[in-house]
Amino acid sequence: MGPVVSSVAEQLDSVDFYKVDVDQSPKLTQQFGVQSIPTLVLIKDGEEVNRSVGFMPEEPLKDFAQS
Repeated sequence: MGPVVSSVAEQLDSVDFYKVDVDQSPKLTQQFGVQSIPTLVLIKDGEEVNRSVGFMPEEPLKDFAQS
């Protein structure tokens, strides 16, 4: 999933992407209720507005990030 996210991140200047290592950040993992990897959480204005679990191809990821 990493290469797909990197590609989309380069294309979308209006969206910031952050990668979290669940082994290194268990409190953050718990805070967001991550139970499966990969999990994508879309946050706008400090609030979760969308979530996706599992692999996502490039075009759907762009749509997700801009939703």
